[in-house]
Amino acid sequence: MRSPITGKEMKLVKEVTTLPFRKEEFEVVYHYYLCEDSKEQFTDDELDAINITQVHNQYREKYGIPFPEEIKSIREKYNVSASKIAEILGFGTNNYRLYETGEMPSVSNGRLILSINQPEEFIRQVEASSHILSPKEVSIFIETAKQLEAKEKSGDYWEKLFEKQIFQFDKPNEYSGYKKPDFQKISQVIAYFNGNIEMFKTKLNKLLFYADFTMYQRTGHSITGIRYRAIPFGPVPADYEKLYLKLQDDQKINIVEIGFDNGNYGELIESNQKLEQETFSEKEKTVLDDIINKFKGLTTKQVVDISHKELAWTANIDERKIISYQKYAFALQGIN
Repeated sequence: MRSPITGKEMKLVKEVTTLPFRKEEFEVVYHYYLCEDSKEQFTDDELDAINITQVHNQYREKYGIPFPEEIKSIREKYNVSASKIAEILGFGTNNYRLYETGEMPSVSNGRLILSINQPEEFIRQVEASSHILSPKEVSIFIETAKQLEAKEKSGDYWEKLFEKQIFQFDKPNEYSGYKKPDFQKISQVIAYFNGNIEMFKTKLNKLLFYADFTMYQRTGHSITGIRYRAIPFGPVPADYEKLYLKLQDDQKINIVEIGFDNGNYGELIESNQKLEQETFSEKEKTVLDDIINKFKGLTTKQVVDISHKELAWTANIDERKIISYQKYAFALQGIN
């Protein structure tokens, strides 16, 4: 970005500071352009979005307010329009739609939305709103919720429990890049890489790390919601063995053992999935393309060596800690 004062290219600066939101202060890595001649600071829409997203992430986590994608998924699972669910919850007509696109709910509204993720609570809200709904709507909404409740108590319940054991957290936080983990999204990232870059397991671990942390660096959110741990071979998805076995059991990937001339073996991961481009936003596609272009010609050892230069790894390897996106993504060097 050029300085509006001197016309020269300005330096991008990232510094830790605090920003206010709803009478509180939140620590962020503040992004701005510095005009080195005038010492004036400037931002653009992209930097403003990164700065405020960091604040919103922490506020949502602190007060248990669901993220936009959660708000949308809660509504969609009941097959209810945004305007209708706003009526049921007693919001303004457009409020729910605005919450889905990123507007921050009040704490009370956020928790109310989160509560109806449970079908029995959704039924209570529908019954309490029966005076503003038609009898047909009441019947349809309650029947849908009861079917979901029954489904959650059947095989789907154990499926979700197994997923929870792999990812080891309930709500988006700084260690998931403020995203809920999604097996389908993870399998689609692997499908995106498939055919473009060789994916031995150790290398794929790094590709996923760089994809998620680069996305967070640019937007304040990860792609997959995976947590990463620092281990001797670099940053890897926490419990990655269970993750890949689950994906293999679901027939999302194949794991093929490959022998080498030196007597060693490697596990090559191949996607079984048809790539669904609509799974990804344009920003996500750009990040994934950047990862492919950076690493496709490199060996596994070269990729590991690059990851060992990241602060995300060096600051956490001694205790093999889970890596915070918020603390370390903005210091990422790998694809720059």
